[in-house]
Amino acid sequence: MKFFVSLRDLPIKRKLTVVVLLTSSVAVLLMGSVLIIYERNVFRHELAANMTVLAQIIGSNSTAALAFDDRKNAQEILSALLADAEVRAAAIYDRTGNVFARYPENLPLDQLPAQPTDHGHKFDRHQFVMFAPITQQGTRLGTIYLQADLGQMYARFRVYGLLLLFVGVCSSLGAMGMAWQLQRRISQPILELAHVATAVSERHDYSVRGKKHGDDEIGQLTDAFNEMLARLGAANAALAASEEDLRFANKEKDNFFAILSHELRTPLTPVLATVSVLEGDPTLPTSVKEDIEMIRRNVELEARLIDDLLDINRIVRGKLDLNRQVVDVRALLEHAMASYCHVAAAKKNIRCSVEMTATETHVFVDSSRMTQVFWNLLQNAVKFTPEGGAISVRVFNEHRPTTAPTAPNDGENSLVDLVVQISDTGMGIAPETLPRIFRAFEQGARSRHASYGGLGLGLSISRAIMELHGGSISAASEGKDKGATFSVRLHTVKGLPTPQVVAAPSPHREFIGDRKLRVLVVEDHRDTADQFARLLQRAGHEVVCASSIREAQQYAVVTPAPDRICAFDVLISDLDLPDGSGRELMRNLAQLCPIRGIAISGHGSRDDVESSLAAGFSHHVTKPVDWEKLKTVLQQIAAEKTRPEPAHAGA
Repeated sequence: MKFFVSLRDLPIKRKLTVVVLLTSSVAVLLMGSVLIIYERNVFRHELAANMTVLAQIIGSNSTAALAFDDRKNAQEILSALLADAEVRAAAIYDRTGNVFARYPENLPLDQLPAQPTDHGHKFDRHQFVMFAPITQQGTRLGTIYLQADLGQMYARFRVYGLLLLFVGVCSSLGAMGMAWQLQRRISQPILELAHVATAVSERHDYSVRGKKHGDDEIGQLTDAFNEMLARLGAANAALAASEEDLRFANKEKDNFFAILSHELRTPLTPVLATVSVLEGDPTLPTSVKEDIEMIRRNVELEARLIDDLLDINRIVRGKLDLNRQVVDVRALLEHAMASYCHVAAAKKNIRCSVEMTATETHVFVDSSRMTQVFWNLLQNAVKFTPEGGAISVRVFNEHRPTTAPTAPNDGENSLVDLVVQISDTGMGIAPETLPRIFRAFEQGARSRHASYGGLGLGLSISRAIMELHGGSISAASEGKDKGATFSVRLHTVKGLPTPQVVAAPSPHREFIGDRKLRVLVVEDHRDTADQFARLLQRAGHEVVCASSIREAQQYAVVTPAPDRICAFDVLISDLDLPDGSGRELMRNLAQLCPIRGIAISGHGSRDDVESSLAAGFSHHVTKPVDWEKLKTVLQQIAAEKTRPEPAHAGA
């Protein structure tokens, strides 16, 4: 206050000089402080972001090394940090907390943390440290540790401090000598820089630049400010590029899951085919048939686990599609119970009962997915119920409030819910486990007994399926050894589906489903091709096997135009062949002559099926191939053929 009182009595010229001097000094000081604070925060944020991306890249590249205990590969991955001058030390810890690889390679172990701590990062006075988990499909394989030097930040601070001091002194001298004449020239660049700083702060627009009016101190400040903005823009561009690369470590993951699906399913097909051959052998003793049944059961279990893993991947990516129609839940339940209650439960002497009081049982659902839900629940009930226990299924209706949301469908929603409750007298669910029972890879307290097995995916998949249908699934239990109850709730729809009228077969086609077919099998997996040939020949069909598109086209000789009669009635082709896709083969043969096609693939998504049908295949069968289903498809094709038998064309 005394200062302003004394300033009041000064001459106007000096007063303007003092005012300009003070204004310029305060402005420069404030701007410099803002820049330093801003630079500090930006540097920390940029460093943390860069180190996070770097940790993700190293972690993604190190999963194979950790999984296969390849320390050399892990060390080579860390050696790439030599190109990053900010990284002073790094290490990869295995899942037990021991150092798996370190950078630099000769770095003493006592200069690294003895054990990895919780993932995250922090800034010390002179360094930045980070711990990040290395995971694969939800499983933690290890930890990445990064240590970066903050010397660059402090070097910048020293430069900015010197610039601030230099600009402040020069501004003060200039203000005292040329306050009146140059105040507009001095104040205008500062105001422009202030506007630029505001644009950067509010809109995060790093493309703006301060206009340089000269080579004085303000011009130098403008250059420094513009250089800072350029660096920030480059950092943001690098971050955007990293995000694009990440969207690309996702596309590759999708391709990996597609290949994994095919490679895991393909070896199971000849096993199931061989089992089908052996099951049909009447000379085998009962004990051997029991062993064969055990083999089939476990192979089918492996196939179901593969399906669960792929379903979880589709759920995560939001690509779990539904093919919905109006169906009667009773039929779905009967099918599911026939699979588990009548076979698996009977082996454990588990009593199964059904109480059906529902009068409205039609729902608008994907029947295969809803059957999958019932399978999962019944499978769990049988698995966790001891010998001599009981499983009860109740199906009833409940009215819901008119304000309750309804799921969109092709029919008209009713105001009645259908509830299916599956209860067991098994080991129950602990109260602390109930909140996470529907999480992926969690079986809760039930999984503590190794004999139960499984990946803990069934309930998570079931919940996702129910949510996609606009329904719900819940679990209840009074505690350990008191059983559990799972409830599925769906909206019913009014009206029944139009009954399908099946015409009686004509007398001259009574046995047409047993017609011998000429089949071309195209499969590069030798065991699968051999077993297909054995099964088809035992069913009375003529079979020729090929392992590539080129070989198949050589066999598929047709009579000249205009008759264009195929050498084969049916093409059974794998889609992943050494010289191309089975879809390409189907399209080529379909242009030459009328031939029915059955696609065999380890990929079974809706897109895969639609692509096969678009290529001309009549059916798409997912590996491992169920021989009974394949035989049914062949019988349908035989029943649909009405042309007379052509002369043999060299098949």
